[in-house]
Amino acid sequence: MVAALSEPTPLGAELAALQGVIGRLDPLVRSGLTPADAQHLTSEVGRVKNRLDALTVRAARVIHDSRLARRQGAASTGDLLGRDLGNDRTAGNRLLGMARDVPEESLTDQALSAGDLTLAQARIITDGLKNLPGNTTDEQRVTAERTLIADARRFTPKDLRARADRIADQWADKPTVDRHESELLVEREQRAWNATRLSMWANGDGTTSGRFTIPDAQAAMLKTVLDAYASPRRAGMLGREIDDYATRVGQGFCELIERVPTDRLPNHGGNNVLVTVNMNLEDLEGRIEDAAPGTITTDGTRMSPGQVRRLACDAKLLPQVFGGESVPLDLGREERLFTRYQRIAIANRDHGCAAPDCDRPPGWCEAHHGDRTWADGGSTNLKDAIPVCAEHHRQIHTGHLECRLNPHDGIPEFRRPGTRQWKRNHRWRP
Repeated sequence: MVAALSEPTPLGAELAALQGVIGRLDPLVRSGLTPADAQHLTSEVGRVKNRLDALTVRAARVIHDSRLARRQGAASTGDLLGRDLGNDRTAGNRLLGMARDVPEESLTDQALSAGDLTLAQARIITDGLKNLPGNTTDEQRVTAERTLIADARRFTPKDLRARADRIADQWADKPTVDRHESELLVEREQRAWNATRLSMWANGDGTTSGRFTIPDAQAAMLKTVLDAYASPRRAGMLGREIDDYATRVGQGFCELIERVPTDRLPNHGGNNVLVTVNMNLEDLEGRIEDAAPGTITTDGTRMSPGQVRRLACDAKLLPQVFGGESVPLDLGREERLFTRYQRIAIANRDHGCAAPDCDRPPGWCEAHHGDRTWADGGSTNLKDAIPVCAEHHRQIHTGHLECRLNPHDGIPEFRRPGTRQWKRNHRWRP
C-alpha cells in the first residue's frame, strides 16, 4: 500500500517532465540569446503560459466543486488557491472568478486552452458576454464570442473592452448599440464613483505615501496633466538627470499641488481655502543657515526656511509672520503676488527663465522679487520682477544661487556663492 502511494500519477509524471524541460531551457537562455531567439522565446513562452493558465482554471473548478477549502481549514476557496499563488488571496479570488465565469468547453475556454487568449483577455470577453442585451439569442451570443476572440489578436485590452461594449453591432442597428453602450457606461461610471477612495499616511521620514482609486475619466485627465510635468524635455530643462518615469511623475505631482488655484476652490468653513505658514519675521529675514523652520498650520508640517521662502514668493500660501510675542505682523500675502497682467508683461519682456543658459519658457516660470525679496521689504513692482523656473527659484532660496538686478541697466544677473562673476541669460536677453 505504501509503495503504491509513492508511485507518481500520470499527471505528476507529466508535471515533472515539464519541470525538466524548463530546467534544460534555463542554461540555454542564460548562455545568451540572439534578438531573433529572444523574440521567439517571449512569443512561445507567452502561449505556453496561456495554456498553463487554462489548466489552473480547470483545476480551480475542481477545487471549488469539491469543497476542498473547508476540509483543509482555509477561509475560502480563493484563500486556498492564493496559498499557491504567492500567498495572494486576491490572485486566488481572481482565478476562482475565471473558473466560475468561463463555461467549460466554451469557445473562450477552448481559445484559452489553445494559448490564443490570456487570462485578462478571457476576462474581458466573459464580461462582455455577460453584458449583452437581455434579448440576445444563443446564436447571436456565439457570434459575439467568436468575434471578440478574433479581435483579441489585434486589440489592446483597453480597446478590446471598448469593442466588447459594442459587440451587439454584429446584429443590431447603430442606435440600438449606442443606447446599449450608453447604459453600460452610466452603470460603470456610477460604480466607479461609488468605489472612489483616497487615503494618505505619513511615513515619519519626511515623506507621505498614499493610495487612491478614481474613475477612468478623471484618471485620464490627471495623467495628461502629470505627463506634461514629467516630460523628459521638461526634466532636462530643470537640470534633472532622471530616467525613472515614476520619479518624474511624482515630482510633477508636487508641482501640480503647489499650483492649485485656491481662489477657485470651494469655501471651507466659510472662508476661501488657504494654507497658512507660520515663521518668525527675524528667521524669514535672516540668513538661511541660521533660521528656524516654518510650520504649516493646518497639520503642523515643518518646512526648511528655504522652502518657506520659495513658496512665499509664488505659491498660493498665506505666510503668517509673527514677531517676538506671536503678534501677527502681516496676513495679506496674496495681495503682494504679481498680478496676472504683470506676469503677461514679464513674459513679453523676458521670454522665460532669466537664469544663465536656462531655456524654460514663461509658462513654467515664477516671479522672484528682485534685489529685495518680500521678506526684506521688497516691492511688487514690474521693474523688480525676475522670472525664474522652479529649479532656479529653489536654488535662490536655498542659498545655492545669488541674483540681482544690474545697477546700470536693470537686467537680472546670477552668480554662485563664492564666485565673483555675475552672469546673464544671453539666450533671452542679449
